[in-house]
Amino acid sequence: NNQLSGNIPPELGNLLYAFLDFSNNQLTGSIPQQLGNIIDGTGLDLSYNQLTDTIPSSLGNLRYANALYLNNNQLTGNIPASFGSLKNLDSLRLQYNQLTGSIPATLGNLIATSKININLSNNQLSDTVPSSLENLTYAYTSLENNEFTFDGMEGFAQKFLLACDYAPQAIIPLHRNGNILSV
Repeated sequence: NNQLSGNIPPELGNLLYAFLDFSNNQLTGSIPQQLGNIIDGTGLDLSYNQLTDTIPSSLGNLRYANALYLNNNQLTGNIPASFGSLKNLDSLRLQYNQLTGSIPATLGNLIATSKININLSNNQLSDTVPSSLENLTYAYTSLENNEFTFDGMEGFAQKFLLACDYAPQAIIPLHRNGNILSV
């Protein structure tokens, strides 16, 4: 917490190597698309600010990123499908925003060598959970308090429960906390 305020300068996208941590500040405005230009960016933490607008799809260009924390802001719109190309990602935190739409099926491409943590809870995501997420064998996935429906998802849920080390934490919140279960 450096008590930074104002907009994020787009010129930060000119950095060659960085893990940018501007968490716990009072940053406002949108996330500059230029941040996706950081050539060897290993991570981006913009959590606990007051950022608004949509998440730029250019952040999917951060191919060396192992962490992307955009949680606890006021971000809106869809989760960019380009996030499925973040092959080194260990943690994706988008919880406590106002994200809408469906989870992109491309997130099933995030097959990391270690356990990946994906937290999409407490948004306004809807539709069904894509079956491609069953590719995330060693994942902790938190999806509670959204607007998902699970019509016809029994087979996916069983496969996910069998394949996921943290399945009780991943699946049980789907059924109990703020989602619509219609199987």
